[in-house]
Amino acid sequence: MLFHTVSAIILAGGRSSRMGTDKALLPLPGEQDVTFVERLASLLAFYCQEVLLVARDAAQAVDYAIVEPRGARIVTDETRDSGPLMGLYSGLRAMRPSSTHALLVAVDMPCVQPALISFMLSQPLGGALLVPLVEQVPQVLLAVYPRAALPRIEACLSEGRRDLRGLLAVCPVHYLEEAQLRAVDPLLRSFVNINTPEDLQRGFTELDLRKPP
Repeated sequence: MLFHTVSAIILAGGRSSRMGTDKALLPLPGEQDVTFVERLASLLAFYCQEVLLVARDAAQAVDYAIVEPRGARIVTDETRDSGPLMGLYSGLRAMRPSSTHALLVAVDMPCVQPALISFMLSQPLGGALLVPLVEQVPQVLLAVYPRAALPRIEACLSEGRRDLRGLLAVCPVHYLEEAQLRAVDPLLRSFVNINTPEDLQRGFTELDLRKPP
């Protein structure tokens, strides 16, 4: 199902210091010819009218253009090395005019399940952030953000904020409870975060990286 007023934003501007290599370009175990970013771009394109891949700077954008991630449009942070809040800001500003919301996904969360995306985007999307809760922790790197939040994001950036959690205190938020998430993603595979080589080995154990239906 294509949601015509939603763009997807893949945050890929980090330096992957703990991994030691760019996480976006890591191959999926069992699918060595498919990278993290290619898998996510392919999946998100099935649900969203466009996919934006936010890179740190022009040099990183060139690296991503080489792998041609499934039609994703590559944009760069308006200010480099300014954290995920800047990545969200840059992505929201680059969206098509017809998009009212963005589904944000961090590139190091390649296990996102199609059923979870469909569930999240089927929720009423208004002026509030739509944020999943796992063990009562807001999952701000896999959430839906309205374009209308841009003024508050700009205010946070002007105060020197770099993290997404700061938005939870200044924007209306609708939380998705863990029981709701487990109904469509029983093992919460979508929220597996791959930061280190150890995470890579542990995080993919018996995970079903299903392709879009």
